[in-house]
Amino acid sequence: MLELIQIIIIAVVQGIGEFLPISSSGHNAVVDKIFQLSGHPLANSDSEFIKLNVFLHAGTLIAVLIVFRQRIFAMLGRDWRLIPMLLAATVPAVVVGLPIEKLFPWIETNLYIIAGCFILTGILLLTSLRHSGGNKTTSTMTWLDAMFIGCAQAVAVLPGLSRSGTTIVAGLYRKLNREEAAAFSFLLSIPVIAGGTILETKDLLEDSAGEGGVANYLLLIGVAVSCLAGIIALVWLLNWLKNGKLWYFAVWVFLMSPMTYSLTLFPVPEVTITPSGSAAGAAEQAVPNAESALDLPPAKAAEDAETKKEQERVLAEEREKERKLIDEERKLLPVIDNADSLIPLDKDDRIWITPDRKAVVFIGRVAMREGLLELFACRTGTKEHESILSVRVKPYLIHAALLLIEAKQGKAMQTQPVFTPATGDRISITLRWKDTDGGVKEVPAQNWISRAEESESPDAASSVSALHWVFSGSTEYQDDEGRTHYLANESGELIGLSNFPGSVLDVPIQSSNDNTQLMFACFTRHIPPLDTPVTVILKRTDNE
Repeated sequence: MLELIQIIIIAVVQGIGEFLPISSSGHNAVVDKIFQLSGHPLANSDSEFIKLNVFLHAGTLIAVLIVFRQRIFAMLGRDWRLIPMLLAATVPAVVVGLPIEKLFPWIETNLYIIAGCFILTGILLLTSLRHSGGNKTTSTMTWLDAMFIGCAQAVAVLPGLSRSGTTIVAGLYRKLNREEAAAFSFLLSIPVIAGGTILETKDLLEDSAGEGGVANYLLLIGVAVSCLAGIIALVWLLNWLKNGKLWYFAVWVFLMSPMTYSLTLFPVPEVTITPSGSAAGAAEQAVPNAESALDLPPAKAAEDAETKKEQERVLAEEREKERKLIDEERKLLPVIDNADSLIPLDKDDRIWITPDRKAVVFIGRVAMREGLLELFACRTGTKEHESILSVRVKPYLIHAALLLIEAKQGKAMQTQPVFTPATGDRISITLRWKDTDGGVKEVPAQNWISRAEESESPDAASSVSALHWVFSGSTEYQDDEGRTHYLANESGELIGLSNFPGSVLDVPIQSSNDNTQLMFACFTRHIPPLDTPVTVILKRTDNE
């Protein structure tokens, strides 16, 4: 019931604010902030609210189509020249609005900006005292008039700066009479609102069923209410403009500015909202008193609270450990002669090529010293439980670096119709690190690997000297939406020991990724301690 009342309130605000020169987006953000302060937000995030705001615009779009239906039919007939004018005048808003929406979406709900723009709206409305219009109509206006009003609309993408007020005043400045300036302003809203609604509706409907979304039936109610409120506001404003003064609305927005700013002084309580109409959502609604909300015994509630606190503590420790590790890695130089002369390939990832363009260099850490292996190296955060080295460098950068040293990419292994091993230029892997005494150690990667059947013998000699890797280059795949993905980036498979289509480097032999049949294991006594930084050097064998 509460959500229904909230939707009706915000839909009425949208319907009235879209047409009266007071800024619907600014007022919607204020209403949403009040909902948040009450502990009952309509959406879980600013992005969710922005989508809801756009969807409610569909109701006001319908209102414009209904009120101006005769004018629209006329445009399709004798007054057709107005159509290209409207489309051309829409371009500035698209050019300005889309980048702002993509790069600065937070602006839409920033109350500091909205409070300032309310003041600008009031000042703009006051200028109507000097520019009270002329005798032009939409039939006699020029292309320059249309583009001037269109540029004014582009400026009004800022929340709190009224679109209708800005464009109507711009029309008055270009000598349109008040009724015709308003008519062009509201006709100009059709392509803008329609385009925004089309772009956002699909995402909004998908998200409305998830956490923090608004139920579809509430959205439909919101559209209906905003449409009805919009029709009433639009008809009233068009009649009022015949004799009323536009600057009267400046008083309202001047009052709204300090009230909006004052809302920023109050902290928003932390609550989690759940999907509307969900029984589970009603049971899991987060409230300050979890014991009363879930009707738990005091001991159980205290235990759950302590468990949650412990989980948060562990996560915070893990995040801090990860941050320190990353900071430490950024300070590391590769264990290689003339490290300062290496050519860096990425400002964030620690990967280089040598000045002679014959070797790729990056840094990993020892992640595993005992057990069976599927990989020799994986990307950090993926398969450290089955890989000797963990590497933070993005796989596609290693792929690109190999191309820069003129390694030729082959093909990843295939299993159908018959097994085909990985192909590509043969790549040697050399490992360098500093031991506990500061001495530099260097071995081929094969030295850290043994046959699985020999792994139990502490004195076993490695029998994998003939093992080598080829530049298979991983593979790509397309998702359900047709987008292409580089498999190694997601699977983390950098240097394989069992056949994987995602491996950037792979062994050109048939092996297995079945844990009971793995061919290779860690040669433990050759591998330095866990977390030891290791410099990895990749070369084409004909460059050695």
